[in-house]
Amino acid sequence: MKKSATLFIIMLGLFSFAGTKFKAYVGYDKNVDFSTIKTFKYYETLETSVADSRPIHEMIKYLIIIKFKASGLEQVKENPDIYVTYHTFQGQDMKMNVTLYSYSYSAGWWFSPLWGSGMDVSSWTQGNLYVDAWSPKTETIVWRGAVTGAVPDNPDPEKAQKTIQKALNAIGKEWRKQYKKAQ
Repeated sequence: MKKSATLFIIMLGLFSFAGTKFKAYVGYDKNVDFSTIKTFKYYETLETSVADSRPIHEMIKYLIIIKFKASGLEQVKENPDIYVTYHTFQGQDMKMNVTLYSYSYSAGWWFSPLWGSGMDVSSWTQGNLYVDAWSPKTETIVWRGAVTGAVPDNPDPEKAQKTIQKALNAIGKEWRKQYKKAQ
């Protein structure tokens, strides 16, 4: 239950601000002829999704299906050309920044500069959302889209929903580019 609650929090607060513009990172198999892909089926992967939060899971699933249909693919119940699903992942990231603030002179008649410096250490939780398309024939991933963002400590559900929509829009745009290039 703890893992599923963590995944829910990841997706709920995947990104810090709903106004953020996302860059989707894409990888694909260069040996795959995307022009032969005409159908898809959504595949449930409950262990790496946010299935414990049914509304968020259903929203992500629905948006993925809409994005793939909008690219020209047909959703089928059997024998698809590709399966499509999503995964989430959470990790810690850290940044250390050594700074030289300034210098000043001490009081008195002698010249003696005093230097002030410091080290700032910041850490944050980073959330990732992956959308995978894979071939049922070869059981290999043919395309992956990913977005990454900082997870806020206390995410606002409404902002998180808008942010997830924007993240999936960025991934969907990259899929359409790849798919249309092959047509």
